[in-house]
Amino acid sequence: MIIHLKDINMKKLTTLVLIVFLFASSTHAQLRFGIKCGANASSLSTTSSVIDQVKAATSYQAGVLMQLKLGGFAIQPELLYSIKGGDLRNANLSPQLAALTQNADEIKYKTQNIDIPINLQFGRSFGPARIYAQIGPYVSFQLGAALNGDVKLYDTVDETLEFNKYDWGVGLGVGAELLGFQFSFKYDFGMNEVGKETGIADINVNPFNEMKNRNLNISLAYLF
Repeated sequence: MIIHLKDINMKKLTTLVLIVFLFASSTHAQLRFGIKCGANASSLSTTSSVIDQVKAATSYQAGVLMQLKLGGFAIQPELLYSIKGGDLRNANLSPQLAALTQNADEIKYKTQNIDIPINLQFGRSFGPARIYAQIGPYVSFQLGAALNGDVKLYDTVDETLEFNKYDWGVGLGVGAELLGFQFSFKYDFGMNEVGKETGIADINVNPFNEMKNRNLNISLAYLF
């Protein structure tokens, strides 16, 4: 049986998290809080016929986290402010997108977001150090977006091309902990289209409807 990510029920996920916390409260689980910051190398996967290439754009993320550890297993929800995007090279832009970008050879797409990942970690201790692999879902809410400009809160790209205000997906990564510090690599696969289908004469003119977020982040956290 194939399980599609779109079939995941967030209520069931929330229930599972609550069960884990209730179980941990009656055991010897370790609960810690922390702060986190790091670098993003974000891009957009695309099947669009009007975009030649998408290059990664570098930016940053920062936020807070909570970790509940029980033996080699840990669950780590996070609340992060994150800037993402991508540098798009175009071949045959629609008139709407060409007008927005003033026919630029490269389109810089940038967004401000609140990301909420729930990382499930499976690790092993080696003396004072802990090495782990992690997987987990995330949801992301867009605070603002811009094309070829500085993104500000509540900015919208343009009314003629609609963009989705949220994203969701799954992240995979590895990391290490030592003396309260946590260093990790993680790659997020977005599952929601960046843009909404915008039809003119039954033809979609929004290439962002054929793109999804991809993001590699390298981060350092400190757990109290």
